[in-house]
Amino acid sequence: GALGAVGAASWEAVLWVRGAAAGGVAALTCGASRDPQLVEPAAWYRGEDILHVDPPTPESRYVVAGSSLLIRAVSPADAGPYSCLARHSLSSVTRRSQPATLTVTASAVGAAPGLVSASELTARAGSALCLPCAAADHPPPTYSWYREVAGRLQPVESSPEAWWWAGGAALCLPRARPQQAGAWLCKAYNVFGDATAQLRIHVTDTLTVTVGPSVLVAETGSTVRLNCSASDPAARLAWLHDGAAAGAGAALLLRSVSRSHRGLYQCFARRPHDSAHADLELRLGDSAPELHYTFIEQALRPGGSVSLRCAASGSPAPRISWLLDGQPLDQFGNQHRYFISEESSAGGDVASALNVSAATAAAGGRYSCRAHNRLGRAEHSARLNIYGPPSIRALGPVRVVAGDNVTLYCPYAGYPISSVTWWVRGSGTAVGGTGRVSARGAALRLSPALPSDAGHYACAVAAPSGPAARRDIEIQVRNPPKISPFMFSSELTEGSSVQVLCGVSSGDKPMYFSWFKDGAPLPSNLQIEEKSLNEFSLLMFSELTSRHSGAYTCRVSNHAASVNYTATLSVKVTPSWVKEPQEAAVLLGAPLLIECAAKGYPTPDIVWFRKIGDGISIGESTEQWEQVRTVEWSSSPELGLQANNGTLSAGTAARAHQGLYRCQADNGVGPPLVKHLNITVHEAAHLEGPGGNVSCVRGQSATLTCDASGDAPLSVHWSHRGAKLDLNSFRWSVSEARTAGGLKSSLQLRAAEKLDAGEYRCHARNQFGSSELLMYLHVEEPPAAPRSVRLCALGSRWARVCWRAAPALHHAALTAPRADTAPEPHQPQTLLNLTVETTDDRADATGSRAYAARLADLRPAVPYTVRLVASNHVGQSPQSDPLLFTTLDEAPSAAPLMVRVRPAGPGELHVSWSAPSPVSWNGQLIGHVVSWREVGGSSEGRMAARGWSAAALTVVALRSGARYAVTVRSYNRAGAGPHSPVVHGATPAGAPEESPQSVSCIGVSPRALRVRWAPVPHAAPLLGYDLHLATIQQKHSWSVAEWQEVRAGGGGEARVAGLRAATNYSVWVRARSDLGLGPPAPPVYCSTLDDVAGAVGAVRAVAAGGDTVRASWLPPAGPVTHYTLYTRELGKVGGEWSQRVEAEEGEEEMWRDVRGLRARAVYELWVRAATPAGVGPPSVTVTAAPVATAPARISSLSRAVSVVEGADARLRCAAVGEPPLRRRWSPLPPRHVVSDAGDLIIHGVDASLSGNYTCRVRNAAGSDAVSYLVRVHRPPSAPLLRLARADLYALHLTWEHPVPDPDLPLISYSIWWSLSEEPAETAETAQWASVPASDSSYTARGLRCGAAYSVRLRAHSAAGASPPSRPLLARTAGDKVSPAAGAESVWANSSALRVSVLGWSSLCAVRLWRLALRPAGADLWTRMPTDGEYAEATNLRPGTWYEIRVVASSSAGESIALYRAATLTINGERLGEVVELPVEERRASAEGAGGEGVHSAGEGGGWRALLVPALLGGGLAVLLAGLGGLVLVRRRRPPCCLRGGCSLQATRPQPPLYTTEPKRNEKVLTLPDDPFAGQLHEISPYATFSMSGEQALMGGAGAGGCALHLRSFGRAEFDLAAPPPRPNLLAHANGLCVEAGRRCRGPSTLCNAARVVYVCRVRAGPRPPRHRVGVERLPVRRLRRRPLPAAGSQSLRHAASCGVQCRGDVVQYGGPRGRRGAGGERPPAGSTLATSPGTHQTFLWTYCEPPFLKERYFSSKSLQDRQRIV
Repeated sequence: GALGAVGAASWEAVLWVRGAAAGGVAALTCGASRDPQLVEPAAWYRGEDILHVDPPTPESRYVVAGSSLLIRAVSPADAGPYSCLARHSLSSVTRRSQPATLTVTASAVGAAPGLVSASELTARAGSALCLPCAAADHPPPTYSWYREVAGRLQPVESSPEAWWWAGGAALCLPRARPQQAGAWLCKAYNVFGDATAQLRIHVTDTLTVTVGPSVLVAETGSTVRLNCSASDPAARLAWLHDGAAAGAGAALLLRSVSRSHRGLYQCFARRPHDSAHADLELRLGDSAPELHYTFIEQALRPGGSVSLRCAASGSPAPRISWLLDGQPLDQFGNQHRYFISEESSAGGDVASALNVSAATAAAGGRYSCRAHNRLGRAEHSARLNIYGPPSIRALGPVRVVAGDNVTLYCPYAGYPISSVTWWVRGSGTAVGGTGRVSARGAALRLSPALPSDAGHYACAVAAPSGPAARRDIEIQVRNPPKISPFMFSSELTEGSSVQVLCGVSSGDKPMYFSWFKDGAPLPSNLQIEEKSLNEFSLLMFSELTSRHSGAYTCRVSNHAASVNYTATLSVKVTPSWVKEPQEAAVLLGAPLLIECAAKGYPTPDIVWFRKIGDGISIGESTEQWEQVRTVEWSSSPELGLQANNGTLSAGTAARAHQGLYRCQADNGVGPPLVKHLNITVHEAAHLEGPGGNVSCVRGQSATLTCDASGDAPLSVHWSHRGAKLDLNSFRWSVSEARTAGGLKSSLQLRAAEKLDAGEYRCHARNQFGSSELLMYLHVEEPPAAPRSVRLCALGSRWARVCWRAAPALHHAALTAPRADTAPEPHQPQTLLNLTVETTDDRADATGSRAYAARLADLRPAVPYTVRLVASNHVGQSPQSDPLLFTTLDEAPSAAPLMVRVRPAGPGELHVSWSAPSPVSWNGQLIGHVVSWREVGGSSEGRMAARGWSAAALTVVALRSGARYAVTVRSYNRAGAGPHSPVVHGATPAGAPEESPQSVSCIGVSPRALRVRWAPVPHAAPLLGYDLHLATIQQKHSWSVAEWQEVRAGGGGEARVAGLRAATNYSVWVRARSDLGLGPPAPPVYCSTLDDVAGAVGAVRAVAAGGDTVRASWLPPAGPVTHYTLYTRELGKVGGEWSQRVEAEEGEEEMWRDVRGLRARAVYELWVRAATPAGVGPPSVTVTAAPVATAPARISSLSRAVSVVEGADARLRCAAVGEPPLRRRWSPLPPRHVVSDAGDLIIHGVDASLSGNYTCRVRNAAGSDAVSYLVRVHRPPSAPLLRLARADLYALHLTWEHPVPDPDLPLISYSIWWSLSEEPAETAETAQWASVPASDSSYTARGLRCGAAYSVRLRAHSAAGASPPSRPLLARTAGDKVSPAAGAESVWANSSALRVSVLGWSSLCAVRLWRLALRPAGADLWTRMPTDGEYAEATNLRPGTWYEIRVVASSSAGESIALYRAATLTINGERLGEVVELPVEERRASAEGAGGEGVHSAGEGGGWRALLVPALLGGGLAVLLAGLGGLVLVRRRRPPCCLRGGCSLQATRPQPPLYTTEPKRNEKVLTLPDDPFAGQLHEISPYATFSMSGEQALMGGAGAGGCALHLRSFGRAEFDLAAPPPRPNLLAHANGLCVEAGRRCRGPSTLCNAARVVYVCRVRAGPRPPRHRVGVERLPVRRLRRRPLPAAGSQSLRHAASCGVQCRGDVVQYGGPRGRRGAGGERPPAGSTLATSPGTHQTFLWTYCEPPFLKERYFSSKSLQDRQRIV
């Protein structure tokens, strides 16, 4: 049951079978549905028959490998159902799997191997283990096995210790050893592919667990300690109690053992791959009863039934009895209906139930269940209340024991009860609730009971309804016996007699006496006599023996109690031998052990003595003895003599232990027990000393000596090389001399020769053993010169030299002169003593061995010459052949000197320094690195200055007015040196670069605003802040923008007064210094408070009927809540009345009819406007009189109406009068509608519709007219945006203000910019800014270095926003990283390559370095981690060529370099210098790059970026060659204007424009790997040639006006025209001169670029298509399609086509779907051509391979006129 809780969780056996081809290997894997690591196969079945699998051999057909059954050479006969029997390792439960069918195919389709293997296997040490690696695929694969050793894979061949089964389908280990644990790898391959599996083996010893006895009996309340130990100390121990966790560790402590602690305890020992456990059962010993289930107080109606239940446990099992008011239930059996049932268990648990049926009120009372056994009892009581009148049950006398605390309960029945009272009979007073005798409820307490308490007591019970009961109870107090103390004499010995008396001093009679010994009745065989009388008992011992010793108890009982008294009898006994010691003889060095044991009482003390003096004697008259203590005669306990618990022992017997000894046992009773004995120590023959080597010079004498010791007789002889020496030769002589411990023998050799060297042995022998001593004789002579001197390893300050020399070499000396060339003999040399180590103990044919030594304290990058000499005490050898080498480079050890920092310009610091001393260069100095960090900020960076002579550098793109900490380091190929001391410098303060933050504004009055902002931190003092306010003031039906500029002080708050009331304002805030204005903060919006309304402008009143007059008026400026119209009869004073007219938002005029007037009476009317601030002044007063037949009158007021171009205008003509009314408008515009109310609505107003419009109304009674002046306003025109300057992280923009509307000044400009891939206003990462209309420039900051941006500008006025400006494509300053030369970047030794990227220069910071390495010619790359300065690959093969790829990614693009470098040979030789691979190999490496964790270099297209200029140059050369034959083609639409001086009319062709490269230091600057570098022809420096005109570029395709500046790369035979003025070369708004590797500053600067490419957007329709640049290799996909506009439409008038920059071959195709291109070529796969329905217009798609840029163009040409666009 307990094991089931641990290991019997639900699981099922599962068998997996993989089909196999005939002749191959089949694999069947047995596992489990859960916890498969705990299940292992126990048996295999084929069908219903057991499959017998023998232990594995190389010829076995079946092999069990892990959890798999492998079958070799399977055939169709092996097919069929199989199953396995799996066993759980913890519970040993076995389960059989469901059958699985093995299928065998006769012929299989070829496939790559699929392995059946295991990830981890665990085996016991010494057991057989097979590792599976089976592949059932066809054709059968070839296997290879490897083992991981010290982090490297080593091939494993088939051997007796690890043999292959079935050609490698399994690897079997006959006896697994712990050394074989670790990782193993299997590889299987055939013609279709390969597969690899890795297995890890764990070899463990058998784990065993040991606990205490299997059954442990503990007493209740005791403390038990359970101990557990495992054979493996490292195993984790855990305890389970009845399947539940109980603790961990080697010991489990159980305190106050109770019933809950009994049960089964399991101790589990667990290791990572196996576990074991042991069981222990804890049982409880004899114990008093314990109640663990009881009943509670209850109330019951008469006639009801109830069951009272008690459960108890104890050992032995207790009996349970029931009582009612302290009386057994047997006394009440006839009165009440009781039934008792009882159950018991084998564990000692007893349960009893008392059932009461048909209960009456008299059955109520205090019920008790009492559990008792011989060790005690336990009792529980509770009342059972039965409704009824009170009654008291009769009780007999109650007997109590004097001195005990007694509680007596009144035996009443009935319920409910209001009171229970106790009375002392005869006292007349009730017992109180306190004191020694007290009563509380039904309980009477005597604490304690005294004899005086005896007597009669009365108990009275009353019910709430009035009935009561009373009864007397007698209490009798009994006195228990009191025993007088007694004791035994402490001087009793064997044979003596003794008596002891047990008397009683008080107690009720009769009394009964009984005696016990050690808790049991007196044994009859001890012959103890007992005599008892009324008040005492006598115990008599006639002859004492040791058996009488013990604890004697006298027990006295009476009717009150039983009492005990115990005394101890101790009988003294003289000592006697239990183990008598005997004489001993032992060999020297052997263990010594002599036992001496005696018994007696008290326990005898055993002491060992040793006789002082020489010799062995038995006499004792004049002898002196000394006691043997814990350790004798030695400071080492294991060699000394010890006497513990009577045993004399020594770990190693020594000569000093020999002598006469005495063992004495004494307990003070009688004479001591003494035994004498001799200990003899014999010594076997042995030789003193370690032997060793003896050296002599050839031709001189030598003496070998050995000291032999041991018991006589002792003999010694000598042997040489295993043969006994012939002492008859005159060259040998032996002499012997006796010593105190044995014999000394000397062997002397005269005139030693080389043949006399070798092994000598001295042999000693006696009757107890033999020994021999080995010595070597070396005959020495001066050593020979070291040979085969070579360099084993090399560093920057050390070298390891290897050589071979004779084994007699004692030490070596090295002469190492420091010189640039090999030293001559007369040159000074330095002698270095070497610490020599032996690298190979095997000697060659000449007897030489291999030695090595390390030379230290060398200087880096210095050539050395080394010669070796060997010497010994005989002499010194000649010098060896010289060894030449040069130490490796090391990072410079000193920092640059005299570092100075000074400001150079806004945001620039000039840093200068001096190179460190050449002694500290430690190699060829490559350059210097300047690092800077803003003090108190987070910006930092570094820049390299190449060349050892570089001494200055200007750091740009810093923050103006900031303080920087600058350091300089020098670097070479091996690394960078230390930083120079920090030098601080501050950039000059410029105009503020930040806008104020937290700008807010609030209206404080109708005429004032309060503006607050956070001050701008600036290095230089600020002059203050400029506030720009713009508002739109409502004027009737039009709004007019007004501007106001305010200058504020240096604080963060300003109050702007003189504003309009209730008006919304846009507020810009910018900082101002003496160096200029800062950027404005984003505008905030607020309004002034409401003011009292102004006077109503114009009022008119006309008769509208016989009793009605209509009043109309124009609203005043500003918001109005309502109007009050006043009416008064003309000529009367007072009596006017008013009516409220609610203001309507957006209404241009208001009117109201006044009714109920008197006909022909003249009335005065006036109007007042109201706001929340108050009521305005009254308007002018107008008069009108109601007329029954009213003439036609117009209530609308003449005024000027302003309309935005393109909007609708509504001119009101509200008329009154006697119908019919006839209206007429003049003039009538072309697009108009007249409403039913007579209003003229003009749709799509343009400038041609400006002017006066009149409405005339006529009826029979009269006519009237109203006139409107319509003014049409246009939104601002698109501004002309230009690039003023580009910095590394900013673009400085400027623009020309559009021609403003005189009535509508500009409000603001909004500027949008984003990366050039998407339109600025729709890009996800687009940013924008708003600036006041007074600004004509803006600086976009925080941009990416060297990145291309698209910028658009809009102007805003009250008429709306202007169209966006033509997109300005601009690039921030900076370029891609320029790779450093390979010789400057790569450093090598014999096992490592280090790449330095410090020399890669760029103004743009590198965001990501990706370095990878591979052996030359290999496919896979390995990533090299880098810290941004260096990357190092270690553990490389010496003398091997490697390829290193470096990719530097910055915001300006990627730069790729590919180097080929070799590690040094093991001797420090260099295979060759670092090679920089050409573009073709970079391309190959980029396309073939792979490997784990390394992206292909081709992903970024970096190598294609290098080919773009060359391809463009070649294409332009072909284009220029055909310029003479091009024919002008009429353009349908004018081209885009890219130069400031060109027009949109057709222009005559211009000669091509060329420009040469500037010369610097007499060298032409060309890009790396330029395919045309060798074809350049000399042209005058800075000469400029123009090429413009559409025919020259497009062949009539409509892209004229684009100026291309080209580097000449061949001889041109065209007529060269005079160059245009320099400012016009690049003077266009949205062109940007881009140079490969550099950028020209400013759009109007001549770009002397190697290649210049313009990138233009094409606008087709209302929204230009997006340009996207991708880095993934994808097919060309269709972009967003739009319907084609008709030829000559507005959208095509805005279209333009320019050159497209594409990193790859650019081919554009025109023509209908399915046709060929203009050049006859077909569209490539993936490109798209589509024709607009109903037209001859064609989508033109740009196809790029790879498609880094996809662009769509529209052609306005028909199919007959289609041309190819470049």
